[in-house]
Amino acid sequence: MILRSEKPFLEKYEFVVPLSLFLLFLAITLPGIAWGAPSIWHPDEIIVRVISALQGEWRFSEFNFDYPDLPQYVMFGLGKIILAFGGDIFEILIASRILSAVLGGSIVILCYVIARRVGGSVQVAGLAGLLLICVSPLSSNARFAHNDMYVVFFTTLVTLFLIRHVQTGLRGWLYASFIAVGMAASSKYTGGSMLLAVLLTYSILQWRNFRSDWFRIGETLFIGGALTYLGYALGTPKALTWMAYYFKRVFSALNWQVNYGRNPDSIRGIIGQYSVLQDGLGTALFLLFVGAFLWACYFILQSVRGRSLSNNSKSGGLSIVLLAVIVTDLPILISYNYQLRYFLPIMPPLAILTAFFIEELYTRAKTYSPRVLPAALMLSVSAIVLYSFARLVSIMLLFMNDARIPASQFMLTLPAGASLEHMNYPPSYPDAYFSREHNYPLYITKGSTDLVPTDKPYEFNKGEEGLLDRGTDYLIADNFTADRLKDKYVCEQVPLECDFFAQLERGGTEHYKLIAEFKYTLPPYLPQIQVLFANPTIRIYERIK
Repeated sequence: MILRSEKPFLEKYEFVVPLSLFLLFLAITLPGIAWGAPSIWHPDEIIVRVISALQGEWRFSEFNFDYPDLPQYVMFGLGKIILAFGGDIFEILIASRILSAVLGGSIVILCYVIARRVGGSVQVAGLAGLLLICVSPLSSNARFAHNDMYVVFFTTLVTLFLIRHVQTGLRGWLYASFIAVGMAASSKYTGGSMLLAVLLTYSILQWRNFRSDWFRIGETLFIGGALTYLGYALGTPKALTWMAYYFKRVFSALNWQVNYGRNPDSIRGIIGQYSVLQDGLGTALFLLFVGAFLWACYFILQSVRGRSLSNNSKSGGLSIVLLAVIVTDLPILISYNYQLRYFLPIMPPLAILTAFFIEELYTRAKTYSPRVLPAALMLSVSAIVLYSFARLVSIMLLFMNDARIPASQFMLTLPAGASLEHMNYPPSYPDAYFSREHNYPLYITKGSTDLVPTDKPYEFNKGEEGLLDRGTDYLIADNFTADRLKDKYVCEQVPLECDFFAQLERGGTEHYKLIAEFKYTLPPYLPQIQVLFANPTIRIYERIK
């Protein structure tokens, strides 16, 4: 028996490892957390709705069914507390973003804990947490007061609870899994896919007892279903208080999201997801994750064939981790709409599988060549980690040096009282500084049921003619929106806009000239990456009089 005093440092003070990983994640995520504040430069950040609700303009849960409400209620409660202590909108925005970052760090800790529960050493679990930190989209999205960190947190929690249920046989862990599934779905609809993992795991465990103990199994499933719904309703109360009206519109919203942005050349995620992941993770980390996934499939299959798959074995725990990867990927496989952030729930289980995969490679390397191969493997993994951290530094710089920061200062040099129109990612400027300011009326439909609005005092998609009719003095363009007008299917919808912005990109038109351009470029020694919503190129055009 090893005495406590004789244990290695990392085992004696194991709490230091997950705590260090948590602090490391915050250290690379918090810089730039005030990005744009008090303006909100992420047009889809749900804190926008929360702030409007706190100001009494409207309630976020009354008419919008694109998102369930758990993250919004959490931010709403946090905002109420901050206002009660004399805070303002700026502090609510920053606090909500910090909460997202803390959730991201907590996910790293959960990743460590799961790896330990599966049977990994302190080193393997620490590597799992480190690999998760290397996932750059996790850090970039943890800077937003949005729903992504919430759904990743709860789906990862489901995985932990399931492993504990399998290892202990206690139904309390199973019921906790059901509740966590409901809360994951209440954070983002796709989080509900983890229900398949819970049901499949329980079915396999009870397979031999279906005939002899069917009543208890049915009772457990009934309670589990009720707890799942309760978990969902805890975050989205209108699922209980407004049931028929609510679910009728939720199903329409789900169908809308699956086909969002579909073009004739769009492909489903089962084929198209890999290029998105490769671009988002970097080729090296992507290939490492793919290798780990394939190894895990082989390892579990061999365990089943060798009858070594048991509740308390490493293979038993890894089978649940692998199942979590598969079921959280199912909504992406069938969808035409798979943005990089949609893959975030897959990343914690993938990081865990990859840590065990590297351990297996290291063990085999020592067998074949005790010195050369293990050293080569560690150097390769270290190189991947260092490159991934360089990507994280690039992301940090993109947030801290967003081109809209100097563009916002330039806005104050424009004459007060002028009229202004802007696209979706404008710089900041004081309220009431311009006599008229609003979004440039460009509308690209996303499906057959999507229609161009007709309830505005101006017409959409009129190009330069519309600007002249409205007498607009200044136009603020960003490349994020303008680049969409280079898509041939978009240009079939809005040909006037495509022609107009093509001329603007070349320097101007007969009636509008370029007066300023703001662009931040990363240092050449860092990975040249882009982050959705951060650091657009800003061009400011003035009407020629």
